[in-house]
Amino acid sequence: MDKKPKSINIVINRIQKAPDIPNMVVEQIVKLISSGFLKPGDKLPSELEMTRRFGISRISLREAMKLLEAKGYIESHGRKGKFIKSVVDNALRSPIEGMISVDHEKIWELLAVRRIIDSEAASMAAMNGTDKQIKLLMRHKTEMEKFGIDNLLNKRGGGKLYAQIYNDLAEATNNTIFSHLMKSISNILHGVLPYSRQKLQDVPGSSRKIYEQHVRILSAIENRNPDMARKAIIKHIDYLETELKKVLE
Repeated sequence: MDKKPKSINIVINRIQKAPDIPNMVVEQIVKLISSGFLKPGDKLPSELEMTRRFGISRISLREAMKLLEAKGYIESHGRKGKFIKSVVDNALRSPIEGMISVDHEKIWELLAVRRIIDSEAASMAAMNGTDKQIKLLMRHKTEMEKFGIDNLLNKRGGGKLYAQIYNDLAEATNNTIFSHLMKSISNILHGVLPYSRQKLQDVPGSSRKIYEQHVRILSAIENRNPDMARKAIIKHIDYLETELKKVLE
């Protein structure tokens, strides 16, 4: 289901007649992204709505959208509309996914990066997450249970649920740059998840183990314990590395 466009009416400023209207539109949208008001995956309002709020022509708006797309800030999904991209997707995703597809040994390097970034994200979420964000994170415990604790690895949709936990964790850091970095890592991870999940299915009890590890991660964040949250993530990554090495090597 497409995300509902955010109401950005209150933060869009009407643009007066100027020689470079498209770039002025770009500046406003980029500020909304850098401030965290617009996040990766958010859908922009319709062309009609934006021209009305900016007070500009469709020609000027379309030129601004072309500039934003060329700079890697947005992407078009055809008739579905235009969506915000992660500002580091273009720089990281394709080359790293390419390396992993050619050399599966690079998975260990990806896990090493996750050990650093995800653990700090958990710590930051415990310290900086709003009550609403932490409540959203805690819902994942219920979602995993509804999905089936023993089915997280062998049932379609488990990888998407896993990735969503880390997307929401990124949001809870309330650090825009960090959030973009984490979501790029999450997107790369989503690309190699089917391979890793397939291998982990051969490890008895691995799905339940991963569930228990995430319950500890989420509980530490809910209890506002940054050190415990950091350690819980590291323990999870260590488990993935240990078990994957057993089945891959």
